[in-house]
Amino acid sequence: MARIDIQRRFDWDTFVTRYWNRRPVLYQATGANPFEDADVFDAALGASRGAMAPPTALESRTDVQFTIDKGQPVQLGPWLPKDGDGSLDGYDARLADTLGSRRYALIISLLHAHGFGLWSKERAFFSELWRRVGLPLSGGITTLFHGNYEHSPVGVHLDRFTTFLFCLRGRKRMRFWARRPWSMPVTTLVDYAPYLETSFTAEVGPGDILYWPASYHHVGEGAGDGVATSVNVGIPITGHQTRDDVEDLLNAGPGAPPRARDAARSPPLVRGVLDGDGILSRELPIALRQAANTLRETTRTTRTQANIRALWLNRRSAGGFEPSPPPARRRALEDTDVLHGNKTFPILVEKTGTGWCCSANGNALHVSGPRQPVNKLVATLNTARAVSVAELLRPFPSRGALPRRVLEALPATREGMRRMLEILLTFRAIHLAGQ
Repeated sequence: MARIDIQRRFDWDTFVTRYWNRRPVLYQATGANPFEDADVFDAALGASRGAMAPPTALESRTDVQFTIDKGQPVQLGPWLPKDGDGSLDGYDARLADTLGSRRYALIISLLHAHGFGLWSKERAFFSELWRRVGLPLSGGITTLFHGNYEHSPVGVHLDRFTTFLFCLRGRKRMRFWARRPWSMPVTTLVDYAPYLETSFTAEVGPGDILYWPASYHHVGEGAGDGVATSVNVGIPITGHQTRDDVEDLLNAGPGAPPRARDAARSPPLVRGVLDGDGILSRELPIALRQAANTLRETTRTTRTQANIRALWLNRRSAGGFEPSPPPARRRALEDTDVLHGNKTFPILVEKTGTGWCCSANGNALHVSGPRQPVNKLVATLNTARAVSVAELLRPFPSRGALPRRVLEALPATREGMRRMLEILLTFRAIHLAGQ
């Protein structure tokens, strides 16, 4: 029977040589785990707010799943983290008072998109892996598993991603099969007791890191009666399949009856795509109409190059984890304000057909104007040297106040570059000195 390799020193070079896309490995108490309870709780709060927003709101997300024993409550609100909980411990205490001995699972996908602290530490940690193997073909995914559930609700399954599990609290057990242990034509299995003999396990505790390639079937199990918390990071190895996007769009797995695919649980923007008999409607649903309009707009000859470069720069500046957390609220900058950038994760700039594209922390903005002063401003910020707004804006001419909204590129004027600095501040690419 196969057994898990155990290492007590984390080293990226050794990992890539021995384990990357080869076999599982458990790193015990190495001190390399980048995730912290406070950051995870903050990101979980952000995801919970999105889950409770009206379906038509821009911040509305469907990244949150909650189960009690083996069922899902109709209303998520009472069971999700709240500001008043203060921490994961406070959240657990509130649920314990309500649920008693019943088991629960809180699962949040795209966790990195909901908390900047978690996202920035995750990006820094995996940047060392990207230096050795390259950026992933599409963005990595970050999933929170929290609760005292008996085993993962989906059962034994195979992911499309190679996976890192970072344990924060409690103990968890992962069970693996090098090959699919059953012959039935199903992709997941909840009742896997008959196949335990051919499996092997790894038990993880706080601070541990577990890795397994995408080729291993697996299931997560509880390793005690207490609450456990882990963050899983999945990294795509092969190209994303279009059929996966279609399944996600219709919000149902393969083989689901037509009425289930068009039921109330379908996202509002695609509801009505199929009629009761499973026939495609003659009219595109709103989501596909919006996608088609966006495609027409972004592929106009004069804008294609700028959009392609913006997408690529955003992929690079996001460090493989998209979408990045939303920008902060914009504030006005005074000439006397002192700013500094980040040498480790600099602002990226490239020439486009319509001017300049700047990208930082997975967000882009466009600038029009001469090359030298724009490049110099960005280069100065990227040194991380503290510099006043007045000094940064000195090379640019004044052309009068900007409108509140600039629909195209910001002009390379004193007013336009001040707006650019304010936007970069919302991206958290630059910071006010002393903050």
